[in-house]
Amino acid sequence: MKVLRSIAVIATLLLVGTLSPARAAEPPAVGHPVPAFTYHLLGGSRLSPGTLRGHPYVLWMVATWCSSCETGSNVVASHIAFLRAHGVRVVEMQLANDLGQPGPGLASFQKAVGASAKSPNWYWGELTEAQTAALDPKGDMDVYYLVDAHGKIVATSGNPAVTWDAIERFATAQHA
Repeated sequence: MKVLRSIAVIATLLLVGTLSPARAAEPPAVGHPVPAFTYHLLGGSRLSPGTLRGHPYVLWMVATWCSSCETGSNVVASHIAFLRAHGVRVVEMQLANDLGQPGPGLASFQKAVGASAKSPNWYWGELTEAQTAALDPKGDMDVYYLVDAHGKIVATSGNPAVTWDAIERFATAQHA
């Protein structure tokens, strides 16, 4: 049922133009610095570029109605201690307005992950429209950047449940 819902949502987004080429600018590229945004986190705090400086991290954009995002969050939860041991932080950000589709809300999404979602190296927040446009100009619902301790993008992909091996290699390389 979730797969059918995802297909229906994608078709709707294409139809209404949310994913149209006119909206699609180029996303940040590998080898370039990630945009230095201050992120609004659940609970009202902020995550500044200075807090992330010197730490490798996964900057991950999700939609709360996205089944692969939900599955990916559970995979990350099962490996969050590994990431913490390797000094890697996870910055999981809900795309602005959930890409125009109804979702459960980020707090509910986080709660469904369980206790490991409260790990000190896992930040949860919501992107502004401008941040969404800059980080995810194509309107993808499950995309991440692997960012080194210097703030440079070393890889980009999506769906951590499928690409966990790449995240694990990144964490291991950052810790070496």
